[in-house]
Amino acid sequence: MVFFSIIIPCFNQANWLKQSVQSLLIQDFTDWEIIIVNDGSTDDSGEVADAFAKQHKKIKVIHQENAGLSAARNTGLAAASGDWLNFLDSDDYLLEGCLSSVAKSIHELPAYKLVQTGYIMVDENNELISTRSLSGVNGDFSDIVFNGNIGPPLSVFIENRLSKQIGVFDTALKSAEDWDYWVRAAKAGAKRQIISTPLVAYRHTAGSMSRNAWRMYENTLMVIQRIPHKDNRLNISSVHNKETAIDTHAAIKLRLLQCLGLALMQGRIDESLITFKTESFKYKLTYLADDFGNMNSFMSFKNWYRKPDVKRVLKEYPRYFSVFFSETTFSEAFKNAAMNSVFEYHTKNNNIYQYGIAGKLLNKIATYKKGLYKPTVEKGY
Repeated sequence: MVFFSIIIPCFNQANWLKQSVQSLLIQDFTDWEIIIVNDGSTDDSGEVADAFAKQHKKIKVIHQENAGLSAARNTGLAAASGDWLNFLDSDDYLLEGCLSSVAKSIHELPAYKLVQTGYIMVDENNELISTRSLSGVNGDFSDIVFNGNIGPPLSVFIENRLSKQIGVFDTALKSAEDWDYWVRAAKAGAKRQIISTPLVAYRHTAGSMSRNAWRMYENTLMVIQRIPHKDNRLNISSVHNKETAIDTHAAIKLRLLQCLGLALMQGRIDESLITFKTESFKYKLTYLADDFGNMNSFMSFKNWYRKPDVKRVLKEYPRYFSVFFSETTFSEAFKNAAMNSVFEYHTKNNNIYQYGIAGKLLNKIATYKKGLYKPTVEKGY
């Protein structure tokens, strides 16, 4: 037995895999094993993985035909012997001191079966995009996870025994599979311990922007619709696994807007309009202009606040959103307010980058004018 089993699914990411594994080799806490699951890669990921395994006895490699992320993680789960598990995607990595800090927290508070750390987001060149230091209190996290995912998978460490009680990743889900997994952990009665310090690095690449927004939305709907009900996939009896009154429409609206932001960012205006109108009518959704601020999410450009990123956002994307809103039935005042909500933070950051103190004054004026807008609920379809 080892303390940590780090499961790394890999599909065609040989270059990133090297950094991911190296980030473990430099940890000052050494009671771990790495399980690399080569999920049918057609590049040299398999060779890279095998080379690491030849050099380090604590690294295991499993080769399989391509079956998808969830299946690869499940393969790793079946092979893991550690007391605690971490799901480290092959393009992400751990920061120095991560494992020793997590192990220390586990030993100090053994009642918590799930530990989550803060994280940084980096780009293809390992340059910092943003930092996320977690806030909140230790304990039950049902209210949080029932309303949305809690963070990237690598930021969460879960006790192996608890993992066996909640089952494997759902291979029917092509996205949101990690959210589904943490929901089950909460229903099993797991308590979460928070380490606010960023200890892991989550990579945001150009490929992240090519994701199919509406496939993600469909998968998310499956998770949302499961949340209010008892989950029979659990292998443990828990008072938390029960029928629960939850406003699923609010969760659906949030995810619809997040996916809408990504799809419009990709210029997919026509299908975005169809899906928005269809889903809004289906679930009888109504909107405030501020709701559309959720288009600026982790899925689109929420974390893009470096100076060149801000300029890119304001240069490239407003035209897509403007066309979208022009084709809705929202009033003109509502459309303008909604557009302002989508790009509010980037506009304010741009003002500060360009004008300094004067930019802060411009932001105060903009905030004052926004306060003059009388919020109204509209349908838009």
